[in-house]
Amino acid sequence: MAIVKWFRRFKAAVWLTWKEQSNWTNPIIYALYTSITPFFSVLVYAYIYIAIAFLSGLVDLNRAFYLVSGVALYNFIGSGLYGLIWTVHSEREHFRTLKYTYLAFPSLHLYLMARSFYQFIVGLIYTIIMFVVGLYLTGYPVYNLNPDVIEVIILIILGYIWSSQLGIMVAGSSIFSSEYGPLISEAVGGILFLVGAVLYPVSALPPFIRPLSNLFPMVEWMELMRHALNRNYMVSNIGQLHSMLLLKTIIYVGIAIIYFRIVEKLTREKGYLEATLHH
Repeated sequence: MAIVKWFRRFKAAVWLTWKEQSNWTNPIIYALYTSITPFFSVLVYAYIYIAIAFLSGLVDLNRAFYLVSGVALYNFIGSGLYGLIWTVHSEREHFRTLKYTYLAFPSLHLYLMARSFYQFIVGLIYTIIMFVVGLYLTGYPVYNLNPDVIEVIILIILGYIWSSQLGIMVAGSSIFSSEYGPLISEAVGGILFLVGAVLYPVSALPPFIRPLSNLFPMVEWMELMRHALNRNYMVSNIGQLHSMLLLKTIIYVGIAIIYFRIVEKLTREKGYLEATLHH
C-alpha cells in the first residue's frame, strides 16, 4: 500500500509539472512547440561544424558525430538539472506554494525528483530531435550507427539517477538563498558542459582543469552513450567506464540522501519552507 501511495503522489507531481510548464494549454499545441524548440539549438552547432569544415576543407564525420551527440545528450542532463533546481525557487518565491505541496508530499527529496521527471522527459525529446537532425545537417550517414537499444535505455536510466541526485544536492543548497538558486543551476550546468566531454574530449582541457571532470559521472556517461548509439565509436577500457559510472552513481545517491536529510531538517527548523527571501 505504501508503494501504491507513493506512486500516486509521484504521478500527481509529474502531472502538476506538466500542467504548470504547458500553462494548461492544448497538449497537441504544446507538443508541437516542444518539438520545434531544439531545432534552433542544433542549427547553431551544426553550422559551426559546417563553417569549420568549409573553411578548412576537411570533412571529418567522426568529429561531426562527436559534436552532435555531445550537444544532443547534454540536453537530457541540462534540462532535468535546471528544472529540478528551479522548482524550489519558483514554488517558494514565485507561487509561495512549497509549504502546501510539502504537506501533500512530505518527502521533499522525492517530490523534487517527481517534479524533475517531466523535465528529463522533455530533455530526452530534445536529445532525440537534435541527434537525428544534427546528423542529417552534418552529413553523417545514420545507417552507420548500429545502436545497442538495451544499453542506451540502461544508460538513460543511470543518467537520470546520477544527474537528479546532483540536482537534489544543488537544490538543497539553494533553499537557503532566493537570488542565487537559479544562478547556481546555471553554473553547475556550465561546469558539466565545460568538463563533461560535450564538445571536446577531456584531453583537450588544460591540465589543471582535467581533475574537475573526475568529480562528475558526465564523462563516463557521455562516452558510453556515444558507444551505445554508434558501435563504430570506439572507447578504451569500456569495462572500467561502466564500473566508474555505476560507482559514481551509487556515491551520488548516498551523498544526496544524507545531505538532503540534513538540509531538510534545517529548513523545517528555520521555517524556510514558508519564508520568502526576496528583497
